[in-house]
Amino acid sequence: MKKVILVIICLSFMVFSNVYGVKQELKGVKIVLDAGHGGFDNGTMDYGYKEDDINLEIILKLKEVLKKEGAKVYLTRDGDYDMTKRNHHYSKQDDMYLRVKKIDRFKADYLISIHQNASGNKSAWGSQVFYYYRSTKGNELAKDINQSLKEVTHSSKPVSGCGFRVLRATKTLGVLIECGFMSNWNECGQLRNKAYQEKLCIKIKEGLVRYHQKVLRSKKKEVKKVLE
Repeated sequence: MKKVILVIICLSFMVFSNVYGVKQELKGVKIVLDAGHGGFDNGTMDYGYKEDDINLEIILKLKEVLKKEGAKVYLTRDGDYDMTKRNHHYSKQDDMYLRVKKIDRFKADYLISIHQNASGNKSAWGSQVFYYYRSTKGNELAKDINQSLKEVTHSSKPVSGCGFRVLRATKTLGVLIECGFMSNWNECGQLRNKAYQEKLCIKIKEGLVRYHQKVLRSKKKEVKKVLE
């Protein structure tokens, strides 16, 4: 009887999936999420708020959003610490060395590093997506994520090539996202808002899905050519 019930449940789910289009767009895809800074390195600090805290809040939300799409998600940190985990003699160089090593140890498909921006110009605002300047694939991934992200942030900033170590030294295809300017009072308020953080995560996911679907279509074409 239990087996019959289990079969009925499975069939019902299959029918529901087919009818209502419920499917996991990132099933089995490995993704590393990097919350920038941490521990002694707070990143930018504005209006009494620390960048590393906001980075982590967004990363933890993004983790859940991506897991719902079937992704296997790994974190470089899940608390307020840097990669050395020392409580003395903080070294940015050591942190970045260990961060890069940890990212590549997961052998993931994608890397998303989350940061917040700051400027002496308090009116500066807007999200921006960075990629390693020598990576064509990174450029395309950044464009797809930026296209989705700006639907929420309304930023006019284009994607930008960079030499940031977290992207340059890793073997994993990735982007670094500056979600907004903490130095801007209004945007800082948005970045601290839980609902806004959730919206950012959903748009980042949508951009990643868009790029990943292109990759899958490209692989299907390659297989088709081989079979012809």
